[in-house]
Amino acid sequence: MNILIIAEVNDGVLSPASAELFTAARAISADADINAVALGSGIGSSVAILSSLSVSRVFTAEAQNLTSALAASFIQKAVAESGPGVILMTENDLGADLAPQLAVRLNTAAVTGIVAVRVENDQAVFTRPVYGGNALADFTIESEPQIVSIRPKAFAPAAEVGNHTAEVFELAAEPPAGVRVLERVAVQQQGPKIEEAKIVVGGGRGLGGPEGFAQLKQLADLIGGVVGASRPPCDQGWWPESGQIGITGKIISPDLYIAVGISGSSQHVSGVSGSKTIVAINKDTEANIFKVATYGVTGDWKKVIPSFTAKIKELTGR
Repeated sequence: MNILIIAEVNDGVLSPASAELFTAARAISADADINAVALGSGIGSSVAILSSLSVSRVFTAEAQNLTSALAASFIQKAVAESGPGVILMTENDLGADLAPQLAVRLNTAAVTGIVAVRVENDQAVFTRPVYGGNALADFTIESEPQIVSIRPKAFAPAAEVGNHTAEVFELAAEPPAGVRVLERVAVQQQGPKIEEAKIVVGGGRGLGGPEGFAQLKQLADLIGGVVGASRPPCDQGWWPESGQIGITGKIISPDLYIAVGISGSSQHVSGVSGSKTIVAINKDTEANIFKVATYGVTGDWKKVIPSFTAKIKELTGR
């Protein structure tokens, strides 16, 4: 099988999620012939990294002002050259627009935002959340190329395999008429992104309101972590949607995840299952979050968190 991976590059930096696509590719076919499109700005430095991931051919597509329409034009040319059976990309702002556009252009079908893949009877089965993340459904694609976008953190990054040299082909495409980038505004980010953080402190409906997040922020700052939330606090406006944790938000896999006042719905648990250590704090002894927790504390968070924070200050001298 031939698989084409869409690897995004921003100012010479390969997207961390791109390495995860290679793990998904191997789950579809362990002996697949993998090609990649390096798409974005400053892509020259990404060729060596992609080569180390056992790519046969790298198609380079340099574009300072990339739109999904321009990306689709580049990829169409790579498809014509490589003839893939499957095209994999990251489900992000670009991928969400790109997957359906490619499906129309290539007269095929797309499954977006998948979190798992398996093979049954030589057919790839893709799993994605449905009904607002309250259930998971399986999909198959009968046409080729199968177009699939993958949620970040759904798969572990593939390891580099060392010395390997890929063939490099330069792609060219004209920007589509009627579409141009007027301005790009960078979002100010303090600290690591929640999906890349080593320590995450998450708050749930059990906090009772936005005030509780101030205490979680104090704790997170002490231990070098970032704050997130389950879906209900974000729906209520207690915490920004950009910090929502779960299948319908950000999938995380930190070294330590502290869940405070979170019951543990299936969509939330699925989004944190990659965490190395989960500490759950909840006054409900029957809360589902305890089933997946490494350590559990049964009690009122208003008593537990201040005590926990004070002890950390004592131990660290802060």
